[in-house]
Amino acid sequence: MFSRNAFLVDIIATKAGRVLKLDSIESGKMWKGIDFLIFNTWHWWLHSGRKQPWDLIQEGNRKYKDMDRLVAYKKGLNTWARWIDTNLDPKKSRVFFQGVSPDHNK
Repeated sequence: MFSRNAFLVDIIATKAGRVLKLDSIESGKMWKGIDFLIFNTWHWWLHSGRKQPWDLIQEGNRKYKDMDRLVAYKKGLNTWARWIDTNLDPKKSRVFFQGVSPDHNK
């Protein structure tokens, strides 16, 4: 099975626009019980303008038009790590993570 979620955390559609929820991983339900999970994120967090897939960033009840991407990434990654620790059995599932892709030039 292949599942693509470039941000690990949820992006939801609301009346205000598309919201990147730094503290929510509802989409993680499909990851439960998988033997091998390979996660790769970071590149997509840098997109802005037309390539940015969200209009707002939310953490808790607070919404932001934007924030430092490294700060947002850290918050989302902490949410993901807590989800992994809470929802996966390390005896049944192997988790691999790559946060920054290698340079494509070499």
